[in-house]
Amino acid sequence: MIRINLMPRAEARRQAARQRDRQLVTAIGIALLAIICATEFYTRRTANHVQNLSDQYQAELALLSQKHNAAIQLDRKRKELEAKLATIKILERQRTGPVHVLDDLGAATPDTLWLTEMRETSGTATLLGRGLDNQTIAMFMRNLAASPYFSNVDLVETKQVEEGPAKLKEFSIRANVLYGGRPLPTPVPAVEAGGGENSGAAPAPEASADGAAPATAQQASKQEAPSPPGMFGAPAAARQAAQVSDARNARQDDAAQQAAGEPHS
Repeated sequence: MIRINLMPRAEARRQAARQRDRQLVTAIGIALLAIICATEFYTRRTANHVQNLSDQYQAELALLSQKHNAAIQLDRKRKELEAKLATIKILERQRTGPVHVLDDLGAATPDTLWLTEMRETSGTATLLGRGLDNQTIAMFMRNLAASPYFSNVDLVETKQVEEGPAKLKEFSIRANVLYGGRPLPTPVPAVEAGGGENSGAAPAPEASADGAAPATAQQASKQEAPSPPGMFGAPAAARQAAQVSDARNARQDDAAQQAAGEPHS
C-alpha cells in the first residue's frame, strides 16, 4: 500500500522533532529511573553491610565488656588476697618476732649486766639496767647493734649508783626493734694467693741495719691483731657510741672525784 504524505514539509519536520523530543525524554526518564534504582540498591546493600558490621561490633563489645568486668573482679580478688597475705605476714612476724627479739636480747646481755626494765612503743625500745662498768655497757651495745632484730642503738645516759658496797653504772639505752629482722651481710670468701712455685712460701725476712734479727710473721700478727669484738661483732656506730659513753663516764668520774676531794687516778 502506498502512503502519500500530503502534509506540508515544515509540519512534517516539526512532527519529527516532537517525536524525537518524546523519545529523548523517555530515554532520559528511563536512565534516571535506572540510576535511582541502582542507587537505591547500592544504598540498601551498603546499609545492610554496615548494619551487619554494627551487630558484629556490638557483640564483640558485649564480649569485651564481660571480659573487662571479669578482669575487674579478678583484680579486686587479687588485691583482697594480697591484703590477706600481708595481714598473715604481719601476724606471723608479730608471732615469731618477739621470740627472736628476746632471744637475741638475752644472748647479747653480758654476765655482769642486768636489765631492770624494757619499754617498747611503736617499734622503739628503751632498755634500763645496771652494769659493772662502762666496758660492759659498751659490749652490750655492740652486741645489740650486731643483732638483726635491733638497729640505731643509742646510749641515752649513764650514772654511777651504789648497790651496797659495790659501785655500778646505771644506764638507759634506746634502740629500734625490727620484729621482721634484717638480712645479715653476706660473708666475703677468702681470696687465695695466686699460683706459682713460690706462692706458698713466705718472703724471707730482711736483716735490720744493726744486725738484729727481724720479728717473725707470727709476732707481727700478734702485734697487729685487733681486740676481739663482742658476741655478734662491733659495727662502727656501736663502737663510736661506746667511745662517747666511755668519755662521758670518765668526765663524770673526774667530776665526782674532784667534788669528793680525791686525787685523780
